[in-house]
Order: sequence, then C-alpha cells, then structure tokens
Amino acid sequence: MSGNTDKHIMRRALKLALKGRGHVSPNPRVGAVITAPDGTIIGEGCHTHFGGLHAEAAALKACDGKDTRGATIYVNLEPCCFQGKTPPCTTAIIKSGIRRVVAAVPDPDPRVNGRGFAALREAGVRVEVGVLADEARHLNRGYFSARERGRAWCAVKVALSLDGKMAALDGESKWITGPEARKLTHALRADHDAVMVGAGTVRHDNPQLTVRSVRGPSPARIILAPHFGIPPDSKLAESAAQIRTILVTTETADPPGADDKTIELLRMKENKFGMIDPEELLSRLVDFGIQSLLIEGGSRVLSSFMQADLIDEISVGYAPSVIGQGISPFEDFNPVSWSGRPRFRIARIKHYGEDVVITYNRVT
Repeated sequence: MSGNTDKHIMRRALKLALKGRGHVSPNPRVGAVITAPDGTIIGEGCHTHFGGLHAEAAALKACDGKDTRGATIYVNLEPCCFQGKTPPCTTAIIKSGIRRVVAAVPDPDPRVNGRGFAALREAGVRVEVGVLADEARHLNRGYFSARERGRAWCAVKVALSLDGKMAALDGESKWITGPEARKLTHALRADHDAVMVGAGTVRHDNPQLTVRSVRGPSPARIILAPHFGIPPDSKLAESAAQIRTILVTTETADPPGADDKTIELLRMKENKFGMIDPEELLSRLVDFGIQSLLIEGGSRVLSSFMQADLIDEISVGYAPSVIGQGISPFEDFNPVSWSGRPRFRIARIKHYGEDVVITYNRVT
C-alpha cells in the first residue's frame, strides 16, 4: 500500500486507541486495524481495560471468521511477545496468517523493545515501523516517560490574562477564560492519569478536579501538601470515596485528613528547603500507577516544578482581559542562569471562543 494509505489507517488505529483513555493505565493505549490484501478493513479493535484483550487480539476477534491470510495489521505500538495477563500478540498474529505488520513505534517495555518485531520477522512476517511515530509517542507520552525516564509525564494548565496574571493579588481567579476554553481543562484532565494542585488551592478555591464538561473518566486527584491536609468539608474530601484521592505530605507531618481511610497517603522526605522534591515525586507516582500528571496550581507548586526543569508541556489559555497587579503562575521561579532557563516551543494554537489556547512543548 502507499504511504498515504498507511498513514490514513494508522490514524484510525490511533483514534481507536483513545477509547482506552483512563481505563488501561499503566498499560499503553493501543488500537489495531486489519486490512485484507485488497485494502478493505476486515477487523479492528483496541485495548479497552487493564487486563482485557490487547488491541491486536481484539481486532482479530472482530474479523469474525473472515480470511486473514495475507492481511495487514496496523498497530500504534509494537506487538507484545510475552505471556502476561493475556497471551503474546505476536503468536496470535503469526497463527492468523497475517503477512504484514505496520507499527508506529517500538514498545519500550524491556520485555518487548524490539523482540516483538524480531519474532514476527523470524516467522516471515514483513514488518514496517515508523508510521506516525510522533503522534503515537504523544498518545502514550506517560507510558514512554515512565519506562524511558522512570518518572511521570508532567503537564501544566494555566489560564492567564493578557498581562500574564493567573489571579488578582487577593487570589481571586475564577473564570479568567470563557466556557469554551474551560472545556479544554476537562479534556486535559480526562487525558491524564492524575491532576494535582497545592494545599492552598484546595483551601482557597475548593475545587472538584473532576471531568464534567466533556465525556471521559475523572483522573486521580493529588494534593501536594507537605505540612497541611485536606479540609474535611472540602469537595475533594467529600468525594474521595468515589474518586481516587492522594495526599502527598512529609514523613513527619500529621495533617488533617491523614486518618481518612478514603484518602491515600504518599509520605515523602523533606528536601533541604522543607518541601517535597518534585523529581522524586514524579518517580514515586509511577509506583502508584500514575504515568501522566496534570498540574493546575497554585503558583508555588508550578514554580517548584519549573525550578526543577521537569515540566514537559504547558497549555496556556489567554483571555482578552487585563488584571494588572496580580499573581503570575511562576511567581517564585528563579532561573539558575539566563542561558539555563527552561525553553519551550509552540506545539498547537487553537481559538476557543474569545480565548486563545497555546500548547508548548519543552525543548530538550
């Protein structure tokens, strides 16, 4: 098939993979499409929940008796080659008579990492890798970050006035951007394993941190509170039995809410400044099954992660208003040097009503 055809069908596989959002982690999001030798789609599927069928097996099952000999399977991640909760996908592909595998990227899992492709090639299956690789890596950016860097992917979302303020001096900040841009916040939450704010944001804004304006699962909620807890009458505490809620505090603190059995505790050592080390936190979150984190505030939390140069992506909603004297999102950030300051490049620009949302990716 032509390169354009391969890209078109791979985009279908990526779209299918999104159906697993919020349900498959810490497994990757994977979609698969099978085409007959004449290019007709005869089966497709995705990994829908942790422990369930892998995308390749689901696509083969969807073929429902159709002849798969000589077929091509498109998949956004290298097929697995080991026995886990389900049998190896490479074995199923080989037995099906599929003769061509088009994959976006290798699987960084050390149990796979090229071995899946090798097993297929050894069985005489033609393997092509690299179709829409960047899109595939972004789809599973948390999965790749956890396996390649040993830490969760770290994204930030802020709403700013034209003069770069996220709140007035008294802390008032509600609805800087309009309803269209606020829907993006909910979409971002649904796309990450967890959303995090500081204790000050909980006390001042009393947020829910749930997904409401779009379809999708609510992520785990994390409160970074080295010396504070969660007010028992807060929306987070009241809904902790329904939505996973994690309180990050120090090893010696005895914060309010620490004895609440519906709230998970992640205790960490204080650094030399009496705070939680951001890099260690991102590493520890992987052990909690959290591979992608969205930080929504406040300024001290955002500044600490920027200071540690750990922010991978920033989505900024700019509203056509001016606050004047107010609070900047990185108020406490102090770069080590001008040349060593964190750098970002524009990845996407989109209008939402009267607002503009720009997404920036970290320059590595």
